[in-house]
Amino acid sequence: MSVVVANSIIRRHGFSLVEAVVAMSIVAIASSVLLLGVEATISSVEEQEEITIADGMARQMLDEIQGQSWVDPSLRSQPYQTSLSASPDERIGPGRSRFDDTDDYNEYSASPPVRIDGKTLSTCDTSGDTLPVGFRPRSSFLTNWRCEVEVAYLSENNHSIQVADNQPTNYRVLICRVYRRNLDGNWRQIVQRERVISYIPAHG
Repeated sequence: MSVVVANSIIRRHGFSLVEAVVAMSIVAIASSVLLLGVEATISSVEEQEEITIADGMARQMLDEIQGQSWVDPSLRSQPYQTSLSASPDERIGPGRSRFDDTDDYNEYSASPPVRIDGKTLSTCDTSGDTLPVGFRPRSSFLTNWRCEVEVAYLSENNHSIQVADNQPTNYRVLICRVYRRNLDGNWRQIVQRERVISYIPAHG
């Protein structure tokens, strides 16, 4: 009698092969869902990191342009230029160090992005001093990044409409786009930031 009871107890507390397979399947499915969630979180964090870096680059560039003169200092008597671009001498560099007015930045492009003095962004601090090696990101970090700038005149009556260079107005739009190259070699735009500036003619 005791043997029968013991056997029945063993059978009551054991798992059949089918039960074990079902349990393992449930664990596998739950693990897959968990991994997918972790992967999505990592992807989201990486995307936000990209946007934060690109947004910082774009805003820094727009601040730099906005700090420049409306027109070349030597052409103050002719503020309404009909060709927005840097001269060959201004493009010599290093970097953007020879740019002295906002239209010089039109059609500017740099990959990897650099400071105004031509130094790589990741090697210097905001003052232009070289960062200690321990504080620098890896040298290839910005290799696959690109910064582009567009400067254009805007309609006097509608600041959302660009007009041709030969139709100068008192308004310009500064556009900065930041891209990153995918593994397949194609460029992907991360952010585009815009800022409208105006020229106030001198009186008297």
